[in-house]
Amino acid sequence: MSTALQIDSTCLRTLQNDASHKLTRRSIEALYTILEDNSENRSMLQKIGVPFLNSEETLIIPGENAAQISRFSKVPLYPLFTNGELVLNDPVHRQLLSTLIQSVLPRAKADGEYCAFIVPGNTPQSPLNKLTAQLISLQGFTPFATTITLAAGLSAFPAATRYSGYVIYLGHSHSEIGLVHQSRVVARHSVPFGSEWMDEQLAHAWKMFKNGPEGKPLIDPKQAKEKRLSPQISLSPYLSHHSVVTSWYESLLDSLLDEFATQLETIQPYIATLKLLPVVCLGDLAQTAGFNELLSQNLVNRKIPFNQGEVTLVPDEQSAITRGTLVIAAMEEEAAMRAA
Repeated sequence: MSTALQIDSTCLRTLQNDASHKLTRRSIEALYTILEDNSENRSMLQKIGVPFLNSEETLIIPGENAAQISRFSKVPLYPLFTNGELVLNDPVHRQLLSTLIQSVLPRAKADGEYCAFIVPGNTPQSPLNKLTAQLISLQGFTPFATTITLAAGLSAFPAATRYSGYVIYLGHSHSEIGLVHQSRVVARHSVPFGSEWMDEQLAHAWKMFKNGPEGKPLIDPKQAKEKRLSPQISLSPYLSHHSVVTSWYESLLDSLLDEFATQLETIQPYIATLKLLPVVCLGDLAQTAGFNELLSQNLVNRKIPFNQGEVTLVPDEQSAITRGTLVIAAMEEEAAMRAA
């Protein structure tokens, strides 16, 4: 049985394919809330069947129950990941990650089962990757770290392209671009900027605030996101007036594409042998009107060769990434069986 585990800044998802080719999906939100450890709170949680961890006179409620308890008890709700990072030197955060992984990843049923996984951030060899691999191993799987670039490419590109093309992912906490050729990542670059960063900048620019604790004003990225995705906002470079949104997108694309173009220059003889390849875009930021046109212009300006008639948006990016991750797990499992 092959398994995919995708951890992003807001959610953990698994997709498993068993011996009868039945697919099973599981997911849990990467959130938690904290209550004071007293008999009243313990009794309430036990009565409604909500699991919890206890640490230093507090009760920690992870996952989908956290939002409900937060609203009911009027206590803050916390994300497990901040800017795509986990506080690795905090044993509580490590335990929370372990608990969430166990909730969506049942123990392997047999030796040799592979679990391909993706974690937040832009560094494949990060400490978070190593910790996640250890936690997957404890569930009896052989862990295999992969990237969104490869997973999305295997899922989104048709077989007719020999699973080749450019993947552009604009995620919650990071963005990346990669060139996949015949199921292999040839070049890839990522930056620690995504929709979380973008909507914070726009909230500042548009002076969008909400009341925080004790009436202190805080920026309101949620309101900025709604405006960014509204019909009156367009990123098209062919408009006579460029909005503040376009300027921030240009800044993001500069940081993403400049280094990538440099990578391609170093392998120019190889790139010259390829036909013009399609481009697939994934992520919340790619849904803003006019993004395809703005992206195409930026690729052309940097002399990155691509098929301008095949720039498409993948509508359900999380499902596409998880499916591709499952394909990678199956490929690695098959390769290990052949080598045995």
